[in-house]
Amino acid sequence: MKITRKEGVPRSHIKGVIEDIARKRLAVGFFPEAKYEDGTQVAYVAAIQEFGTDTIPAHPFMRPTIAQNRTKWVELIRKGFKAAMAGRVTITQVYGQVGMSAAGDVSRTISQVTTPPLSAATIAARQAKRKTPGVSTKPLVDTGLLIQSVTSQVQDK
Repeated sequence: MKITRKEGVPRSHIKGVIEDIARKRLAVGFFPEAKYEDGTQVAYVAAIQEFGTDTIPAHPFMRPTIAQNRTKWVELIRKGFKAAMAGRVTITQVYGQVGMSAAGDVSRTISQVTTPPLSAATIAARQAKRKTPGVSTKPLVDTGLLIQSVTSQVQDK
C-alpha cells in the first residue's frame, strides 16, 4: 500500500500507526475458551467438520468463506488503515471491525451448509441426546454452539 502524508498529519502519528500495524494481528475463528458441555473444544470440532476424517465427511465453511470474502476484507482493511493514518480510528478499532465482519461471514456460511447430508446414524445420535422428538437434520447445526462460537480477537504479535 502506498502511504502519502497529508498536511496536518504529523510524521510521528504515521510512524505510530505503522508500528501498531506491525505489533497487532487479527484472528478469526474459534478460541480455547469455547467448549461443549463435555469439555471438548469447539475449535477441535470445527476442524473435524472443516476437513473431515475417515468416517466424517468434510463440511467446509472456513475456506469457502475466505475465498468468497477475501477481497471485501482487504478493502475494509485498506479503508481502515487510511482512516487510522488520518487519526479517525486506531488500528485496534480497524481490526476489531474487520474481525466482526469476518466472524459474521463465517457464521452465515455455517448456517448455509447443507451438503453432504447427515447420515442416518448421526441423526439417530442427535435424537438419542434429546428428551423430545425431532432434531435438526442440517449439517453443522445441532446445539448451535459452533455458530455461536465464531468470534475474532485483536492480538499482540
